[in-house]
Amino acid sequence: MERIRYTQRKTVVPIRIGEVKWINWRHELKIAVDIDGVLADQVGAALRVIEKEYGLKYHKSEVNRAHWIFSGREIWSEIARLLADPEYTLSVPLIEGSQEGIEQLVDHDVCVVTARRSNAEEATKQWLNMHFPCLTEYYRARTGAKHTIPSDILIDDLDMNIVKFVKSDPNRRGILFVQPWSINGTDIENCSDKVYYCLEWKSVVRAIDEIG
Repeated sequence: MERIRYTQRKTVVPIRIGEVKWINWRHELKIAVDIDGVLADQVGAALRVIEKEYGLKYHKSEVNRAHWIFSGREIWSEIARLLADPEYTLSVPLIEGSQEGIEQLVDHDVCVVTARRSNAEEATKQWLNMHFPCLTEYYRARTGAKHTIPSDILIDDLDMNIVKFVKSDPNRRGILFVQPWSINGTDIENCSDKVYYCLEWKSVVRAIDEIG
C-alpha cells in the first residue's frame, strides 16, 4: 500500500497584488481505532460483572495477557458472552480521554475496527453513536486480521494486531495503547521504528501529529 507523505510546511498563495496568504499543508491519514481497551473500558466492566456473578474480585493489573484465565474461565470468552447482551454492551464505560482524543483527530479519516462478534454489532454501533457520533465507518476483523483494513495507522491494545499491521506494509505505523494485557510474546520490539507506545490518549494524539 503506497501512502503519499507530506511534510508540514507553509506556502505562499497570492490573493491580490500586495497580499499573501499562509496555508499549512498536512496530509490526511486513514486511522483505524480499536474499541475494547482503546475507546471502551471493556475489561474493567467485565471484572465488575465477574465479581457480581462469581464472587471473585480482580483488578485490571492482574489481567496480564490476552488469554487471561480466572477460575478455569478465559476472560475473552466471558467478554464475548457479556457482549451478547445489548444492555451490557451499552453500559460499558469509556476509556479516559478517548472522546477528547477522537475529537482532536478531526483532520484525519478515522474508522473503527473491532474483533467483537456480529451478535454485538447493533448494540456496539448504538454505543458508538452515543459516545463517538463522528465514527460512522465500522469494520469487523478477528484478532490478528486487522491488517486487512485499509488504513495508515492502527491504534490497538494488543501487540499481535500491531505487529501484523506494521509488517504488512513498510509505510504503516502502529500505536499500541498500553494495557496490562498488551504484550503477548510477539516480536514487537523488532518493530520499534514503526510502533509508538502510548499510555493515554494525549500521547496518542501527539504520536499521530508526529507521524503526520
